[in-house]
Amino acid sequence: MKSRRHLLSASLLLGSALSACLPAAAETDFDRLCAKARDLAAKPYAPHGAKLDDFWAKLTYDQHRDIRFKMESGLWWGEGPFSIDFFHPGWTAKKTVSLYEVNNGEAKHLDFDTSLFDYGKNKIPAGTPPPPGYAGWRARTHLNSEKYMDEFLVFLGASYFRAIPKDAPYGLSARGLSINSGLPGVAEEFPDFSEFHLDHPEKDAKSLTATALLEGESVAGAYKFTVTPGVETVMDVEAELTLRRPVQQLGLAPFSSMFWFGENTHPRPYDFRPEVHDSDGFLMELGSGNLHYRPLEHTKDQFRHCVFTMEKPRSWALVQRDRSFASYQDVEAGYHNRPSVKVEPISGFDNGKLHLIEMPTIDETNDNVILVWEPTPAPEVGKPFRVHYKLKWVRDLPPSGLFAVRATRAGNPVQKPDEVLMSIDFAKPLNPEKKVGDPKWDDASKFKPVVTVNQAGVKLLHVGLTDLSMPNVDDVPAGIGRSDQLHMPQVLRAFFVLDPSKDVNDIDMTCELQDENGKVVSERWIYLWKRTH
Repeated sequence: MKSRRHLLSASLLLGSALSACLPAAAETDFDRLCAKARDLAAKPYAPHGAKLDDFWAKLTYDQHRDIRFKMESGLWWGEGPFSIDFFHPGWTAKKTVSLYEVNNGEAKHLDFDTSLFDYGKNKIPAGTPPPPGYAGWRARTHLNSEKYMDEFLVFLGASYFRAIPKDAPYGLSARGLSINSGLPGVAEEFPDFSEFHLDHPEKDAKSLTATALLEGESVAGAYKFTVTPGVETVMDVEAELTLRRPVQQLGLAPFSSMFWFGENTHPRPYDFRPEVHDSDGFLMELGSGNLHYRPLEHTKDQFRHCVFTMEKPRSWALVQRDRSFASYQDVEAGYHNRPSVKVEPISGFDNGKLHLIEMPTIDETNDNVILVWEPTPAPEVGKPFRVHYKLKWVRDLPPSGLFAVRATRAGNPVQKPDEVLMSIDFAKPLNPEKKVGDPKWDDASKFKPVVTVNQAGVKLLHVGLTDLSMPNVDDVPAGIGRSDQLHMPQVLRAFFVLDPSKDVNDIDMTCELQDENGKVVSERWIYLWKRTH
């Protein structure tokens, strides 16, 4: 009889022989780009891309706008669920990217093709060489209709990209990476996506996959994007990054948005519209599951930078909560329909800081809000590190079961210019719901606002709560009115009065609703008040 050790040895040998017969796991495009990025990070930075001819580089806004991609010439047009358009370089889009189509593991370079574009009224001088590459790309699918291929995803400029869910226009932007964003006196660095590999989708594919090479003075990396469009457009993002040199602030999963003014802004610009913004709030879901909401704000000539130290956060988001057209009065921009975006960390986000940076702006043409995650400790130079997260582009986040912050207003009590009156509207649910039975309203008499102020020299004079649901049911949200099909949200208004001493110029404060047993029944509203006069 053979010993157990002999049998074990024989089994191991057999297993080794079988393993030797099996093919090695196929190397993916993402693997290859990760290896390429590591090699690049070990060398001095060399700007990518060939030079653009002066004719293309000097195109004016109107000239560049007159160049149109022929939609029916898109990559994969008529073959399946997705089609790809290409952006023509010129005007501000002077950098080009290398594009590849990946089919059965083989990557084919996509050379620039002038026949894909209608050049409109532009007169191209004889002998002008075509651009060396495309400026970026966008993806189309049947998002809103089976009759039309809507665009839902755009990659254009540095590492910027945007996506949209069903029935929404474009709004805020995301980036692959930010470096030293919004730091006074420190130059911001903008790494570029220099190379994209687009996977040829199957005919019944629900998702589009693209990999990208990132290059910058301080970093090199690779990204894999798996994008599933729909009512909720979900982007699964995997990345490996290697620093060439230390940076002051490395920003992961960064957003750029615009907030010019809202109902809480003082003084307000001289404008016919009540509010102008792509996003109006920042929502954090802590590791504990608690929800904290921070309204965005703009203070003329003042820089606002708030840092939130977090451990294993569940999510964070930039949101557009006010969905009433009456709040914006802008038919062209459609701010009431702008999407929200939620980040759900998967790995690489255990400890860090969320930076919310709000910069002054003179109009709505500039993205002046930045939100980034800075990992701590900072990654080591020369040592690759990986992150994995999801971006969910939605109209509105699902109801949490808590009263959500709907609006924030500030002012002075009547004839008391030295005091500050804060008013916060909480709604549950945030938006109207289909009517089933009676309204699901809570007994507000059991709730109370709990307010905290962290500065010395500030007196809390008064706190109160009003149920706005019944007397204002026709106005919440504005324009809907009474409905046979919809229940209006229950809206509770918390208000409190502060008396800051003359030397207090900013106040950090919070407010949340609690029941008679101290149970939290709302998001925690957090706010930075600044003296403006």
